[in-house]
Amino acid sequence: MTYNNDNYYEPADDDYSLDLQERIYDAVKTDPEYDPSDIFNWGEALQQKCNDPDLQAFLRDCIEKKDWEKLGRKLYYLSFEYQEAIAEYHLTK
Repeated sequence: MTYNNDNYYEPADDDYSLDLQERIYDAVKTDPEYDPSDIFNWGEALQQKCNDPDLQAFLRDCIEKKDWEKLGRKLYYLSFEYQEAIAEYHLTK
């Protein structure tokens, strides 16, 4: 059986969406206001997610096992994700 690529439909890229994603990423990477490595931003992101029981269990497990690298990566990811949401809000309002 052969595969016919002509039958595959791929919608055109949404230029606005791609541009917005690029602007958000640039803001988080270059603007100190959205710096995910800033300790204040870490605390703010963690505060927003502190009621998540899965996150609490994960953090507790990392601390008990003294897996500091895993803990740091998770905190940075939380902060980065939170700062992306803040940047998106400010760039779209």
